[in-house]
Amino acid sequence: MLTTSTASRPGGTKPNEDWVGVRGDLVVVLDGLSAPTGVGGCHHGTPWYVQRLGEQLLAQAQDTAPLRELLRTAIDRVAAQHQDCDLDDPGTPSSTVALLRVRHERTEALVLADSPVVVDTTTTGIDVLTDSRVEQVVQHEREAALAAPAGSAEKQDRLTELVRVQRQVRNTEGGYWVAQAHGDASAHALERSWPTASVLRFAVMTDGASCLVQQYQDTSWHGLLDTAEHQGVDAVLDHVRQIEASDPQGKRWPRYKKGDDATLAFGRVA
Repeated sequence: MLTTSTASRPGGTKPNEDWVGVRGDLVVVLDGLSAPTGVGGCHHGTPWYVQRLGEQLLAQAQDTAPLRELLRTAIDRVAAQHQDCDLDDPGTPSSTVALLRVRHERTEALVLADSPVVVDTTTTGIDVLTDSRVEQVVQHEREAALAAPAGSAEKQDRLTELVRVQRQVRNTEGGYWVAQAHGDASAHALERSWPTASVLRFAVMTDGASCLVQQYQDTSWHGLLDTAEHQGVDAVLDHVRQIEASDPQGKRWPRYKKGDDATLAFGRVA
């Protein structure tokens, strides 16, 4: 019932911590949370985690259970694959989650943390499902990390402090929620659905792609969808990289990294 195209690129020389996959009528996009080297209770690393979480989600593509149940099952199955690690350590690998599933009557979406789903419908136009709770915590540390010069030792120190403080409120009431080692986090995901007959097109992405609209304000959601549809998903990521290259020191657009991992899945519903 849907046709999709995907693209994913690392933000620099380090391995890509994003992941995208499509199987049947289920689209999965993950954005692994970076961790300072040598920190955390798991020796596998973030790329290992997002790949296995994505695979476990796609393995349930034919399951008709609610998306939250699919996510719960996937998280618990991955946790079972590395029980030798200290999964209660706040530094255990984790990820945002964005899912979209097209069913006969309803098209459903789920997000956990800041990877948005954008749906264009015949009835309400553009509808954006996003989870901004991560932006509502540890604002002092966030502002300090953004203000530090790109590539400087100060930047790295402030980013390390930001990650440290974020971990204290991650997957806690009053904090923000991500997929990590306990399936209970899925209960805190945000969901929305639309009549499938009204859905024209959609995009599921990480913040490394959504920044084109949300941070750089270079285009609208309509513009991003139009570019993905008529020029291809790679054209969207090309545009992101061009903007980042024009501001390598992060002076015009303060950000944590010169370039973030960027992933986009675009589709149309037949």
